[in-house]
Amino acid sequence: MTKLVLTPVDTFFFKNHHATQAGEATVMESIFPPRPNTIYGALRAAYIYAYSTFDDFARGSDEQVRRWMGTPTERGQFCLHYCTLAKEDVLFFPLPFDYQVIEEEKSLKAYPLRLVKDRKPSSSASMWRLASSRRDKTKSPQHYYVPMEEWKQALLENKPISSLCSLSSFIAREDKVGIQLDTSSRTAQKGLLYRVAKGRFVDGASLVAFVGDGPDFSDVKWARIGGENRPWSVRQQPEMLRIWNPDEKKRIEQDIERTRLAKIIFLSPAIFANGSRPIAMDGDRWTWPNGAVVTWLAASIGRPELYGGWDIVRHRPKPRKWMVPAGSVIYVKIERDDDLPHVFSALDGVHFTDEGAEEGFGFAVITSAKESEEEL
Repeated sequence: MTKLVLTPVDTFFFKNHHATQAGEATVMESIFPPRPNTIYGALRAAYIYAYSTFDDFARGSDEQVRRWMGTPTERGQFCLHYCTLAKEDVLFFPLPFDYQVIEEEKSLKAYPLRLVKDRKPSSSASMWRLASSRRDKTKSPQHYYVPMEEWKQALLENKPISSLCSLSSFIAREDKVGIQLDTSSRTAQKGLLYRVAKGRFVDGASLVAFVGDGPDFSDVKWARIGGENRPWSVRQQPEMLRIWNPDEKKRIEQDIERTRLAKIIFLSPAIFANGSRPIAMDGDRWTWPNGAVVTWLAASIGRPELYGGWDIVRHRPKPRKWMVPAGSVIYVKIERDDDLPHVFSALDGVHFTDEGAEEGFGFAVITSAKESEEEL
């Protein structure tokens, strides 16, 4: 595995799936962080440019490039494992959605929800719920980030999180107003004003991408990422993404073996064919890619968003699909002993997504969970 540190030279912006057109009433909406496929495509293009030509890539005549980056119609062996925010050497993970964010004396603190049984009549087939013991006014947990070490300890100890970082801790917004140019005459087109909110990293922030074993990015110094193909520097470092150390993994395995309960925390968005549920669901039974079969108990999933884009090969929009946001959490129960080794093998990360795993979608980490003794 290789770590790539991505740093923009100037401001940047990332479009969503909406079509944009210049005009006096037009405002280009910028999203952040970018979706995994944006980083995947940019790194793929940068590698091709550094080691070959796009004409050879289109013909598939360069064996090295074809092996890793494929052709316009076929994928190669290159895969994006995970992409996240960082400050210096500290990685930040999204706040899990089974935490509620509460403002206390002008500071924010996140408290974990409890997995409880609800035996009252309900339209839901499951009797499991995620409940809170607090009645304070809460904020959405989306778009908050936590330093990796505190994130880990909070999940292991099921304790509150106080080091919450909003997106403003990583980027500053800069509004830009411009006029679209006529490409033939290089003159301004009347009435085609546009406005866009661009971003700039602050306090040493960067994007960090972990890519699978294989392609060497040491000669890839620049990549064009995001709107307007703006340049970003690329710095390669030989580093593995290891979430849990051996003692932590052993502790999680012992807890799961005792309680048979686990929870999956999505660190990157996942594409689910059925909206907020993966296609491999049969009732409350969920079959994992590695063959494990678990029972879906409860979940805290953000509102699914539409995922799309432009197909540059077919010159048309890509089909729209549902995508659940990073931070979504699913609680499961492992019913069979035979499924425990499959669950343990996925503790350090696995891709749960109906498509786009090689592009970094659906990267999730597994940890133990426990049932509250209380009932609703």
